[in-house]
Amino acid sequence: MLEVLVISFKNQSYIMKYILTSILLFLSLLVFSQAQDENFYLADSKISWSKAYKTDQTQEQVYTYFENSDLFSEFKTINNQVFAVLKPHATNPKITGVAGVHKIVNDNDFKGNVAIQYRPKEKEYVVTFDNLKFIGRGGYFKKKEEQLFEDHFLQKDISEYRLYFLKKPKTVYNQTFDKIFMMK
Repeated sequence: MLEVLVISFKNQSYIMKYILTSILLFLSLLVFSQAQDENFYLADSKISWSKAYKTDQTQEQVYTYFENSDLFSEFKTINNQVFAVLKPHATNPKITGVAGVHKIVNDNDFKGNVAIQYRPKEKEYVVTFDNLKFIGRGGYFKKKEEQLFEDHFLQKDISEYRLYFLKKPKTVYNQTFDKIFMMK
């Protein structure tokens, strides 16, 4: 009888280790999925967006396209890479919809820093958009008031997205950013 209890206890111990390992694996996958989501990246409590675009254009043509566009308030080419500041833009509720979208998304403009790098071997240009800020229009925020995306889309004191960002705003912003940076 004692042998049966010892064997049963060992089996329970094995089962508990298996359950604990499974939970830890699931949690680590959940944390990793927080790091990248629909071209959004989260590192050191900073939100950025990055996407690679295939192109038949040369580096000079790509950079000239963006330099001649009316997208940026500042534009510099340093070491074969573009650094720019995106002018304030707005989401388009007619395209992205309003159902499930937090008021902060459609009632404010946004801007941020942009880096564009051309990869000749891959025949693509990569846009990285960071230091994302809301710009108030006078409704949700005061007119021209600036606030970081992190202040509204990350949980306080931890580097993790808020659930409402993952539900709809990330998709709205992904569609909006994609249209801005895709060469026409």
